[in-house]
Amino acid sequence: MKLLIDFLNKKKLKIVDIDRIFVHLGPGKFTSLRISLSIAKAISLVNNAVLVGFKSKDLTNKNYKNLIKLEKNKSLIKPIYSS
Repeated sequence: MKLLIDFLNKKKLKIVDIDRIFVHLGPGKFTSLRISLSIAKAISLVNNAVLVGFKSKDLTNKNYKNLIKLEKNKSLIKPIYSS
């Protein structure tokens, strides 16, 4: 979380400024993916931000601009909680 706060401070942004989150779904270490997805879901719930999941294979030649295209074509991750 400190890394995220430091990044936002460097860009002169606040967490409330986030309206879209792209989160890596794998492949990767289970615990790392679980923690990053939990943080992304929490921020998206608080900010009512769009949450889009992507996998490594969704990126070609590490071109992160492709993520914008994924937002339109991929189903969004929406947390479902029981009451």
